[in-house]
Amino acid sequence: MSHVDALLSLLDDERRLILDGDLLALPKLGLAKEQALSELRHHTPSQSQLVRIQTVLARNQRLLSAAANGIRAAQNRIDAIRNPDRSVKTYTRAGAAQTIAPTPSSFEKRA
Repeated sequence: MSHVDALLSLLDDERRLILDGDLLALPKLGLAKEQALSELRHHTPSQSQLVRIQTVLARNQRLLSAAANGIRAAQNRIDAIRNPDRSVKTYTRAGAAQTIAPTPSSFEKRA
């Protein structure tokens, strides 16, 4: 297996981990990727191989960005559920976003 093929194989493994949601395994793969890139520096890949590597790297970066966005959205949703007294975001009939802030209650409890 060539050095380029080894790197591409690692990048495919990275893709599978991202798609499977196994993000905790990515750091272990990072060390192997660093080693593969280091070995690749000593063997000059062809232009077509470089394009292929760049394409696969860009694909994985898009997947990682999407995963990060999903994690942020989930965290925001969890925060909204835990703090229901905060404002609510809705849409008007025209489709414009609006925020509805909670109104203070005028109800009084008396002992």
